[in-house]
Amino acid sequence: MRKNGLARLGANAVARGMRAWVGRWYRPRPVVPTTAFQDRTEPFPGHWREFPKEWSRPVTRERLDRALLTLPEPWREVLLRHDTAGAGRRDDPTSETTDLTVAQHRDILARARAALRDALDADQRR
Repeated sequence: MRKNGLARLGANAVARGMRAWVGRWYRPRPVVPTTAFQDRTEPFPGHWREFPKEWSRPVTRERLDRALLTLPEPWREVLLRHDTAGAGRRDDPTSETTDLTVAQHRDILARARAALRDALDADQRR
């Protein structure tokens, strides 16, 4: 096998590992679909086309717990630490305790909240 063939095999192995790592932290789809926002041809580009609908049933603790269990463990940990442990301040040490950068923490938090909202939406439709 030639040198560049070995390099390609190594690069492919690294790429597979990165995809697995990225899949652990990131959702396979955007937090909010781009079709939910007005495009450049509409009166208010970047603004909501239509606001999300209100839920007809209240969110109970049982429904919230069920929805939280649908989240991947790292997302659930970041969300719970941030939103329930008195965190959320600028000097929040949550990123340090989870070995995440502030940017990763912010991104995972946004994605976890979106996934939680999706799970609650799905439960609302039942």
